[in-house]
Amino acid sequence: MGIKDYETMVVIDAMISDEAIEAEIAAVEKKIAAHSGEIKRCDKWGKRKLAYVIRKQTHGFYAIFYYKADSGIVQDLERGFNINSNVLRFLTLADYPLTDIIYNQDHVSSNEYTAFDIDDGED
Repeated sequence: MGIKDYETMVVIDAMISDEAIEAEIAAVEKKIAAHSGEIKRCDKWGKRKLAYVIRKQTHGFYAIFYYKADSGIVQDLERGFNINSNVLRFLTLADYPLTDIIYNQDHVSSNEYTAFDIDDGED
């Protein structure tokens, strides 16, 4: 098992208290640190409307963790997410190429194209 870059998005039930949401985020950070992981940053997108109802919930609190850790961390995190009733959804990506890009919240709700625009060859 080797050290890799990971990105884990977690959608937490938005109906729990703000303190409980922060406790869930702190628990994820603690688990990563317990596996000798290095957290690069945590982006908290906040409460947002879900695209579809999940466990009778229409809103979720989105948090994204960027970190370096041993590959065993993924199984441990996902096992914990699966039994945690406050976690609605989660997704982990390994060796994600955009982890070093600084998150700019101004672009989240923007419909403008970014550096990833498709070049159709016409100028």
